[in-house]
Formats: sequence, C-alpha cells, structure tokens
Amino acid sequence: MINVLGLDIPIFSQVSVLEKSAYRVASTAFLVVVGMSLIANGFLGMMLYGSWISALVFMLFFSFIQFSILRIALITLLSKPLASATDVTSTVNAAPSAPAKKVLLNSLKKTAELFELSKMFRILFVGLMAITISFPFASLLMFPKVAEIEKNHRIELIQSNVESTLIQAEIQNTHFPFHVFKQLLSESSFNALLVFSIFIVFVPLILITRLRNNSKYEYLEKLRQEMLKLVAIDYNETMEQCQFQLDKNFPLNQIDLNNQSVYADAPINSIFKNPGKRTIGNKTGFNQFIQSVK
Repeated sequence: MINVLGLDIPIFSQVSVLEKSAYRVASTAFLVVVGMSLIANGFLGMMLYGSWISALVFMLFFSFIQFSILRIALITLLSKPLASATDVTSTVNAAPSAPAKKVLLNSLKKTAELFELSKMFRILFVGLMAITISFPFASLLMFPKVAEIEKNHRIELIQSNVESTLIQAEIQNTHFPFHVFKQLLSESSFNALLVFSIFIVFVPLILITRLRNNSKYEYLEKLRQEMLKLVAIDYNETMEQCQFQLDKNFPLNQIDLNNQSVYADAPINSIFKNPGKRTIGNKTGFNQFIQSVK
C-alpha cells in the first residue's frame, strides 16, 4: 500500500487485516480523487486557453493545491486528542441532576459536536475543491456536447459582429468555458455527472471519518497510546532534570516536584488528584471548586 495518508507503519502493522483493508480502500479512494484532479484541471486549462502548455500548467499547479487541501483534511482526522473525552468529563463532579436533564444535556452536546468549527471548515474546503474538480471533469465526460456548445456560441458571436474582421478573428481564438458550464447545467445528464463527481471527491473523507468514529478500528487508539508514552518519557526526563538542579542548588530542599502537581495524570493534566465538587452556573461554587483542587 502506498502510504499517502502518513500512517505510522509500525503501529499500522499491529491492526487487524480488516482494518488494513479499510485503510487501503481509503488510500485508493484518495488516489482516485488525485487522478480526477489531474484530469479535470488539465481539461480546464485546455478549455480556457486551448493549448497543451496551459493544460499542463493547470494540471500541475491546481492539482497540487487540491492534493494538499484534501490530504490535510484527511490526515487531521488520523489522530486523536491525548486526553480522551472520558478522562476530561471525569474531572468535573457536577451536582446531581434529574435523568431528563442529563439526557437533554447529552443530546445538546452531541448536536454541538456536529457543528464544530474544524468539521465545518473541513467540509467547506473539500466541498469547494469538489466543485472545482467536478465541473471540468463532468464536462470532459460530455466532450461532444461541450464542443457543440462552444462551436454554436462562436458562430453566434461571429454573426453578430460581421462588420469587424478583427473581432471575428479574436472570437475564433477565444474559448468560452463558463458559457459551456452554464449551458450544460440545463442538461440532466450533466447534473447527474456533477453530483456523482462531487460524491467521489467526498468518498475518502467519508471513509476516514468512519474509520475514526468506529470503535472496532484500533489504529488511532494505538497511535494515541504510543504518543502518550512518548510525552510521558519526555515529561519524566524534564522533571528529573529539574529535580536534580533543585537539589543541587538548594541542598536543604525537601520538595518533590512530582508531588506538586494537582493532576494525577501529568503531563496530560486531565484528572485532578482531589477533584472538588462544583455547582454548575454558580460563582460561589466555582470559587470553592478552584480552592478545593489547590
């Protein structure tokens, strides 16, 4: 498998065959979209300027931009926060609430998660990229119709400017891709191809999102645990060096730096050693909560 998604190979080798196959399908879908981007941008360059040089420039330049946008959108899904959601929620002991209120709060939380800014931006940028790919790609699949529309439009313009040979000569060397797109939008077959092309562009994003949210796939959790180990090693080394310097420069020191943290899971800092009780929405309760964790 071509590692286009930047997977950690040693960790990836530990997952099941089914999960490996799922990531291979996602990688293949990504490569298919990259191929579509190359073809679509090359054809767009040809539609705009009618030369192979413009087609090559468009194919390389715009395809690189679209490749980068889609790859960033995918690889940002291939990692999870070091502090899991269950760890974070366990740090706050809220006041007891009615079951109906808990259900309402949970439903509101899940709804809010659907509208996270990162998700909205990811969908927005991939959607814009899908549109810029799908229009020329769908037009290429209807090339005879494209040629016919452009030819008829050119004839109409020439006939409306019969008095000027200079304008006629310029019209002969001009291309009209946006007029072609406008006319094609009235074709049901073009609209179907447009929707299909946009869906294909979104397929890698859909697959990676499914891999991220499905608990039976282990790669992301294994990667998170490995990152936790690396962070812990770095943190422990730093604390040892700090403790050494403290003992060296202050021989009478009896402070153990490891015991000074109010967190039980340093350096992730998501679980308090002595979690205090907090009344949600009450200023006094919040101040008491802050005092209780010192």
